Amino acid sequence: MVADPIRCEDITTAILGHIQSENEVIRCAAVRALGCYGTADPRSREVLLGLLRDPDPDVRSDAIEALAPLVRRQDAAVILQSLQGDPVREVKLAAIQILGGLQDQSCFPQLRALAKSKCEDAIAWEDEIADWDDWLDVQIAAIDALGTLGVIDSIDDLLVALKDEMGQTLDIPVFRALAQLGKPGLVWLLASVEGGKGLSRKRAADALAEVDPELLRAHLDQLLQAEEVGLRLLGLDLLSVDMAQAEAMAFADPSEQLRCVALRRFAGARPEWVIAALADPSATVQSTALELLVLPVPDDLCDMLVDNMQAWLQTGDDVLSLAAARMLPKFAANRAVAVLSAFVADPSRVIEARIAATRSLGGLCDPAVLDILQLLLADRSQQLRLVALQVIRSRASSGDRQALSYLVQAIDGTLLAEDDAVQPLDLGAAADVGMQQDEGSRNIRISEDGEILEGGNEEPDASGSTLASLQAASLATPLATDAPAVSHSATKKSRRVAVEGPDAVADDLSCAAMAAATGLNAVGIAAVALNRITATQDMMRIAAWRLLRTDFTTCLEVVLAAPPALADAVPEVRRNAFAVLVASDQVDKFVLQAIEDSDALVRADAVRHLSGQRVLDFIADPAAGVRQAALTVALNSDDADLTAQAIAQVFETGRVDTIGWGLQRSAQMRRQAQLRLADKTVSGRDHFVILDALGASWLARGTCRISAHETLATV
Repeated sequence: MVADPIRCEDITTAILGHIQSENEVIRCAAVRALGCYGTADPRSREVLLGLLRDPDPDVRSDAIEALAPLVRRQDAAVILQSLQGDPVREVKLAAIQILGGLQDQSCFPQLRALAKSKCEDAIAWEDEIADWDDWLDVQIAAIDALGTLGVIDSIDDLLVALKDEMGQTLDIPVFRALAQLGKPGLVWLLASVEGGKGLSRKRAADALAEVDPELLRAHLDQLLQAEEVGLRLLGLDLLSVDMAQAEAMAFADPSEQLRCVALRRFAGARPEWVIAALADPSATVQSTALELLVLPVPDDLCDMLVDNMQAWLQTGDDVLSLAAARMLPKFAANRAVAVLSAFVADPSRVIEARIAATRSLGGLCDPAVLDILQLLLADRSQQLRLVALQVIRSRASSGDRQALSYLVQAIDGTLLAEDDAVQPLDLGAAADVGMQQDEGSRNIRISEDGEILEGGNEEPDASGSTLASLQAASLATPLATDAPAVSHSATKKSRRVAVEGPDAVADDLSCAAMAAATGLNAVGIAAVALNRITATQDMMRIAAWRLLRTDFTTCLEVVLAAPPALADAVPEVRRNAFAVLVASDQVDKFVLQAIEDSDALVRADAVRHLSGQRVLDFIADPAAGVRQAALTVALNSDDADLTAQAIAQVFETGRVDTIGWGLQRSAQMRRQAQLRLADKTVSGRDHFVILDALGASWLARGTCRISAHETLATV
């Protein structure tokens, strides 16, 4: 836990003593430290304002960054001077951001001018090679600020920037700014959409999403009649369910995705629209309507839906089969097992739908489901195996002994037949992973040699069922009654597959089963997991020790197996084995072995269990995690001398990261830092290290341009 800071003015005094150092590197470090620990001290603001005139550009850049949270409205003139007179790009960008936050109108003319030109008569720039890119960054920042500040008078300037020969680059910031300029900006955005072309037109349409919705309401008809789907979506957001346009969007919009959005929005108030949408010509809309249906539904509708869902699972397209796999158990659980079982066993169906069907099967109470899930553990798809494992695990946690037995066998590697245990890569025909070909597209196959093979045109499958009868029976509106009957999708089935998972299916299943079994605490699981700690595969041993560390640290066999595992070649195995020894109160016997480990994480775990002077040996460890672990032990110790020695040693090592880490957690370390900063006998290098550590949290924000590694040599 981070300790409460000591009095800011005390540490600030120590930092301020180095602000005027002749070494610009130390001045930069002091500025960063002041940005962290001096923000509550009234002196900091005045000092940072003065540093905006420092001869070193890095000091000025760091100073204006540190000043940002402290600046006041009366400082606007000084900040504007930095924008105009300081040639450093970072200073200009920070100045524009600060001026925007101050809402100071005196900067408006300069920002407007920068939006359309370099203003070389009033603005200082760096070398000629880089000044074009610098101006572009500053120009974009100025445009953003004009939008944030709501400077309506700047619209003409923004349009000038947009028409510049480099204007394509400025489309996004200009349109974004116009979106924030109220009604006048909206008018220009709409004009850009109507008269624009290509990417610029799309960007203008995208920017309309940032306009105040109440301003858009006056242009509702224009939005709803637009060609761009995004604009019609903006109009949809403004509609209420009782408006005639809402019904038109749900049933007659050219975009099936937009019809789905409309259905989702209005389904609660107009459930009859959901029923009518089941007859939509789009499979995507049908599937959305199916998911939005509120149960119970009338018996006749339910029977028709169940018939269609069963047909979709047998012959339907990917979208409808996915929806049916999710929804069939909710409508007819007693009729779902057979058809879902056949579906999940078919490797030619899309993986998402097979996964959905597996989850649906898991929610059914039929005793045959467990055996079906067990068969899925041999499936080629790793994703499907994992889902089936989770369902089996859920049943085991509910007391199903057979489910637990399947988990035990999966861990032990005895569940799969020999032919299923290893499945070589197969590039044969199978369903696309979540992909659906467009109508009229060609079938493409990849041969085992990597050649592209074109398939001939196939006739669409006409065996699918239809919901056309719903058009006569439902409460559909006239828009829906004129819709064509819903038939099986005419898109051709894709014949490509992304093979998932390693060839060694049994080994992969064993590792996954151990992860799934975590938390069950069954004796049988402990026994088979112990069999895996001597496996030749690294991942197998890792998975076994993760499970044993989590659930079985009190098991005698696990405790006895832990000491030999400290010599395992894999660091994570050693770390988990050491955790078992810690939990079984045997840490004193093996801590000396663990602190000599080659892996930093194992050493850090061991160091946390050291006491006394021994912990001081690791304050200067090459690994930061080990150093922090040792410092934590020392700072939490009741031995005041040990704590003092550790703090002194940390400062002597000169590790900026560890010092900064400790300063954020220990008031005693901050007091020591203050004393050392005030000590004139301490070297400039040591002063820099402390200052840099004090500014570590500010440095982490990415605002500093100098790193400790780059500057230590110059101190």
